[in-house]
Amino acid sequence: MTTRGMVQGLLPVVPVSIIDNEGVVRRFRAGLDTGFNDFLSLPHSAIRQLGLRPAGFQVVTLANGESDRRPVYNAVIIWNEERISLPVLGLGAEPLVGMALLRGSRATIDVVEGGAVVIEPL
Repeated sequence: MTTRGMVQGLLPVVPVSIIDNEGVVRRFRAGLDTGFNDFLSLPHSAIRQLGLRPAGFQVVTLANGESDRRPVYNAVIIWNEERISLPVLGLGAEPLVGMALLRGSRATIDVVEGGAVVIEPL
């Protein structure tokens, strides 16, 4: 399945569907961050809204080069029409899709305001 989004303020943004603790699919708009090697990060407000269960902590290297210990949560998302269980970092002010989620995909980005973002399986 092809995922389509658009560039907003030079940030590629794509939809992500996450299943909350009651089984309801919630849609979020997430920035595509090629410098983020994990699967997905969500702000704590989204984690509370989804009712995600804690799974521990992970040491991460932030964009400024500093390391920090961040909470990790278990989540189920729908990606390429499949339900996938994955770890989600509690991090930042906006949802971010990382490179681990894009593994096995082609991402095409027209880097202009309103440009197309297309992610498709290889």
